Amino acid sequence: MVSEDFESFLRRFEEANTAFVNGDPSLWLPLVSHSEQTSIFGGFGGQEVGWSEIGPRYEWASSQFRPSGAKVEFEYLDKHAGAEVAYSVTIERCTVQYADRPGDHPHILRATMIFRDEPDGWKIVHRHGDPLVPKA
Repeated sequence: MVSEDFESFLRRFEEANTAFVNGDPSLWLPLVSHSEQTSIFGGFGGQEVGWSEIGPRYEWASSQFRPSGAKVEFEYLDKHAGAEVAYSVTIERCTVQYADRPGDHPHILRATMIFRDEPDGWKIVHRHGDPLVPKA
């Protein structure tokens, strides 16, 4: 069971994700917990822990995309929201333009996310996003 409140948050997250892959992190950053117990294993590799590392990393990652009108499509494989913690397991698909290379490129990620209900609403506390590659 997923609450209406969490579903509403996911719609804002989806809008923010689409803006993100068009080079605009302004909708995404307010959805991330500013706690030092926040983490990311991002689609561009590496790992960051704590808002002091994550905020700049998300800004950098979004700057790797050019505005292109890309729209992310979300395939939720699973999602659940409890009283204080929620998660989603998703395939995110879109076609993007990267800042450092010409043309359109498929951008397909496997994304596992953990969310926490904080005093000002649901926040992202962990994101693991990596490219979906063919099975070996």
